[in-house]
Amino acid sequence: MMARKLDALVVGAGPVGLNMAAALLAQGLHVRIIDSAADRAQESRAIGIQARTLEVFEISGILNEFLELGHRLNGVTLYGETGAEIGHLDFGHIPSRYPFILTLPQSETERILGDHLRRSGLEIERQTTLISFEQSDFAVFAKIALPDGRNEEICADWLLGCDGARSEVRESLGLQFAGKTFDLHFLLGDFHAESTLSEDHAHVFGRPEGLLAFFPLGKGRYRLVADNPPEQLRSEKKPTLSEWQGIADGRSSTQMKLSDLGWTTYFRVNSRMVERLRRGRAFVLGDAAHIHSPALAQGMNTGIQDAWNLGWKLALVQRCFAQPALLDSFERERLPIEHNVLRMTEFTQNMITAEKRSNRLLRDTLLPILSGINAFQKTATKTVSETVIEYRSSPVVEDHYAPDGPHAGDFAAGALVSRPGKNGKIALATLFGREHVLLCLATPQSWQDGLQTVKPIFELIHKHYGQIITPYFILPNEGLAAQSDVDVLVDVEGQFAQQYAASVLYLVRPDGYIAFRCLAAKQNLLQSYIDKYFLPL
Repeated sequence: MMARKLDALVVGAGPVGLNMAAALLAQGLHVRIIDSAADRAQESRAIGIQARTLEVFEISGILNEFLELGHRLNGVTLYGETGAEIGHLDFGHIPSRYPFILTLPQSETERILGDHLRRSGLEIERQTTLISFEQSDFAVFAKIALPDGRNEEICADWLLGCDGARSEVRESLGLQFAGKTFDLHFLLGDFHAESTLSEDHAHVFGRPEGLLAFFPLGKGRYRLVADNPPEQLRSEKKPTLSEWQGIADGRSSTQMKLSDLGWTTYFRVNSRMVERLRRGRAFVLGDAAHIHSPALAQGMNTGIQDAWNLGWKLALVQRCFAQPALLDSFERERLPIEHNVLRMTEFTQNMITAEKRSNRLLRDTLLPILSGINAFQKTATKTVSETVIEYRSSPVVEDHYAPDGPHAGDFAAGALVSRPGKNGKIALATLFGREHVLLCLATPQSWQDGLQTVKPIFELIHKHYGQIITPYFILPNEGLAAQSDVDVLVDVEGQFAQQYAASVLYLVRPDGYIAFRCLAAKQNLLQSYIDKYFLPL
């Protein structure tokens, strides 16, 4: 007998699937998440968590545990053919409240995310496999294999394929996974290491013998990655501690003593992606949609951004609060970013692993010059941290003139605010996640006129869109807030005023990106935008 209809079935319980399920649960949808594995990842696997992903975790309310367990990297140091330092990337340039890369084993990331799901009332269904599915215009009909050997038929409105590089969902949809396999062989391993290298930086050696990358994990643990391993290691055979020590001795310009070898594996790099992220009522996300070089730690982070982008859109359509056309923007927004990630990681891999001596000499000549240029540091760190991502050209973003501040399509800059009458500061990001948030900053001199200006649009929102949009008037102090008769936030440290223009309406999406911007006096433009994309209660 078929169980009651689901809003969504998530296939795959890696970091992407877990975030996908969490995003839908936060919107109140009825979700199931299945995975063929008996348990979460036990290996370290993906270890780098970028600033934009940390901002997502802040919106989700789970950031603190990541910060407590993870190890912060403040930069990357590059060493050239002779072993001398040739360049440095300083993550202090990242335009975020989290200007660093956090290293944490994927096993811990999955544990934190899985615990978050369980607290939300959802258990991961392990040893449960998607056998097949069909879809109509109105539903997806899936057959799954349960741990006890029985099969179950499921009817869901949507199917989310987060099932990795060998995705059954992608194969069933007939999506081509176009790209190439690089003629490069890699080893990675986790160790305890004794070294004079700083633990707050990653270290990458590009020697004639090959690449050696050294990523601190905290408490004396490190991830090592090497390309072009000796011939006997170019197989599924796992290298021994002594073989790893030999690689480190031959490629590092500083002595390091390795011990306590943990997970180690051999791999080759593919660079592939699908041409479509959706067919009918089924989507593919994360490694099911794109795989590439692990250079710059982009893979897991890009997949999490996929899930975060789609979750709120799917929920609004499913709850009949938004036009179905909103879902078309997922592909329009994410495909260009995924193309860029593939190009960027391929370029970075080729630069660092340069096998020809002429290419190494060119790299070693240019990098010292580039890393000393402030503009290069800003651009490179924004790219690595994924804070460069914006959706200004999205079909569901609308930007009108404002004298200053972020544009529609940009990520909403972070700030600390407080609620009138309540002690303590809160991060602005904690207001996002479930609803759209409308923000309008007032100055001490013009707050009364500003209040009268925004009242009509605030009243319209409360009357017709109160379940999906929450408006806030931003004031500089509690004294003025006490005199206001609308929902107010206090800009306790002036951070909001430093980053946003006054008397401008900013409509922020649940994923933290600005959907719309216009002058408060032209609020009819906002009303037209809301009428275009949202359905009144």
